[in-house]
Amino acid sequence: MLFTAKLDYALRALLELALQPPGRPVQCREIARRQQIPEQYLNQVLVVLRQSGLVRSLRGAHGGYVLGKDAARCTVAEVRRALQGEAPPGTGAGIARAPSAWVVQNLQERIQGLVQNQLEQVTLADLKQELDRLDESQSLMVGL
Repeated sequence: MLFTAKLDYALRALLELALQPPGRPVQCREIARRQQIPEQYLNQVLVVLRQSGLVRSLRGAHGGYVLGKDAARCTVAEVRRALQGEAPPGTGAGIARAPSAWVVQNLQERIQGLVQNQLEQVTLADLKQELDRLDESQSLMVGL
């Protein structure tokens, strides 16, 4: 599956952090409430993102999470790798298979390569920009 719930939650949490002024920490419960994500599950996701350096946690009364790197340098593919690990290599090498199985496997690998290339190009900053455009268009519609 391309977009698991874990990846969906991670991207939404990272977008929430990207929307904040630089250095302003956001607590897990606040992200969970705003993004309608179960807090306990989000906590687990944030631990993985922290271990991979995509977020940093700040302790204290006004602590929380901040982005661990610039949103323009954080790709969707990087977030996916942090959560799911590297994609498994093709399984067809060295195994006697029916020609149709090889053809289908080859198609699947080509499609996965195209998707991976797209995920490598899309950054958190791109997603934030898209969200900003959506918010702006909705604001204009309300003003009508």
